[in-house]
Amino acid sequence: MNLPEAGRTNPFIQYEFLKTLEDTGSVNLETGWQPCHLAFYRHSSSHNSDSENHSVEDKQGETDGTLVAVLPSYIKAHSYGEYVFDWAWADAYQRHGLEYYPKLLTAVPMTPITGPRLITSLPIEEATALISASIEWLELNQMSSWHINFLDESVASALSNQQLLPRQDIQFHWTNNGYADFQQFLSSLKAKKRKNIVRERRDFLVESSHEKEGVWSFEWLDGNSATIDDWQLFDKMYRNTFDKKGGWAQLSQDFFVSCAKAMPDQTLLLLAKRHGKAVAGALFMRSETALYGRYWGCFEDVEFLHFETCYYQGIEYAIKHGLKYFEPGAQGEHKLPRGFMPVFTHSLHYVSHPQFRDAIAHAIQQEDTWLDIRYQDYLKHSPYKE
Repeated sequence: MNLPEAGRTNPFIQYEFLKTLEDTGSVNLETGWQPCHLAFYRHSSSHNSDSENHSVEDKQGETDGTLVAVLPSYIKAHSYGEYVFDWAWADAYQRHGLEYYPKLLTAVPMTPITGPRLITSLPIEEATALISASIEWLELNQMSSWHINFLDESVASALSNQQLLPRQDIQFHWTNNGYADFQQFLSSLKAKKRKNIVRERRDFLVESSHEKEGVWSFEWLDGNSATIDDWQLFDKMYRNTFDKKGGWAQLSQDFFVSCAKAMPDQTLLLLAKRHGKAVAGALFMRSETALYGRYWGCFEDVEFLHFETCYYQGIEYAIKHGLKYFEPGAQGEHKLPRGFMPVFTHSLHYVSHPQFRDAIAHAIQQEDTWLDIRYQDYLKHSPYKE
């Protein structure tokens, strides 16, 4: 089965990435992420497609049909790690004495990155039949809802209907307009924004803690060059940051090293070092065209350390390697003055309960009005020259 060209190197829908999440125990029944991938097969004697669900395992030989589509999905017992927030919907269900969980989620766990969700080479006209079959399966299993998060805009538009409610949000992405280096990128910004970035980098890289130039250095590693010790060190940074914020570090301790082993060329680790000692780090993934910022962690809170590690170093990497896009993650208005522009993200939602479906559809319409106002306001504050 071939993916559309745009999604072929997206690391987050690769078999190796999804299987690593399962093999390391980052997603399973106990963590509230029960794998339930919907697979569709076309039998040689029929033009109809049958669906099955299972974890990411090799199913070759278990069916006499041809695999034509997959929806990477999970039965969720909570709404953590999704980045398309439906806590208010769950709360409304609870207040009315109804069960919101379990629900079905088609997404990449803990990954707010746009990409293929219906993985198929079928034309969109045929793919809509797979959506209908999925809804039938959902109703048969008495789940409250189905959510397809961070899917491509064109697919979201084609699949949205009275059953699948379209919902939007805003992220901030960076686009490489053929910059030769970071300085040329800076020259494309308005004077005030350019000066602020120069000041931030100077204050951090040169004069941080009133020490001399050369205090900080950065080392890019990939799955081939990073050692097990490097990944274990980053895991400690990652957990330390979640612990300080009172959050839940959902990835298991084995995930980073296992992901690097499974996808060595697409898994990147950036270590920020003070006097040669690593005090912070960030995990990135890459495709043939884009860099994706995923997780970060640190042992010390240093002014501008996060901006340098997660944004400016990423921009420099994208320019150096000729990558067209850099997606640093979810939310974050503070990214706008640093060269990241607003883009809409898209999700689709099926709600079984008809009254709640109508209420949620109305709420989404109100959200869209507010989002459009925000989006236009962001454009007015673009950091780039006219």
